[in-house]
Amino acid sequence: MKTTDNSGKKRWRPSWKGVIITLLVGSNIILIRIIEALFYKGQSLENEISRWKLSSAKTKKQLCVNINEKPAECTVCPGGWLWHRENCYYFSSGGDRRTWKESREVCEVMGADLLVIEDPQQGEFINKSIKQQRDGKFWIGLYRDGDGWRWVDGHLYNPGLLQISEEYSGDCVWQEAGSGYNKDDCLSKHSWICQKRSLKI
Repeated sequence: MKTTDNSGKKRWRPSWKGVIITLLVGSNIILIRIIEALFYKGQSLENEISRWKLSSAKTKKQLCVNINEKPAECTVCPGGWLWHRENCYYFSSGGDRRTWKESREVCEVMGADLLVIEDPQQGEFINKSIKQQRDGKFWIGLYRDGDGWRWVDGHLYNPGLLQISEEYSGDCVWQEAGSGYNKDDCLSKHSWICQKRSLKI
């Protein structure tokens, strides 16, 4: 819009309509750019989520010890531990031998405790696993408590589940493949078996 100033010269002065139209067009362009950026960012985010899911599935397949069971569940044991049903088992090796109490302390540091035999199937799994170890005698979590025998988890000894040999004497029990469960002085030094619940992810 043209106007005349005091000197008589004509000067251009913008009209409010023009300013509003310019602002609307400019803001529309900015809004379109923002929408485009969000759209491409959304696609990028979807791609990242897809990549993460694929990577997660690969990691799960590498870590899970029960991959053939329910696909929604994954059971994990620490490296160097054996998995059986709901538990992880660690068999000490390399000639490291300790007293019963020292063995239990090592297990506790690893978030575990000495082995507790809960049923015949577990006992059979442990016996087969011991046969594959170089060391022969392993402390387990059975000890004399007063006049009776007790497991480290507090359960009483069940002679129907396993028999402690009377060949030796002592207040702690070790297991050896082929010779069963034997008593020994708790200060004797043997290998040991730790047990803890497996982690489900």
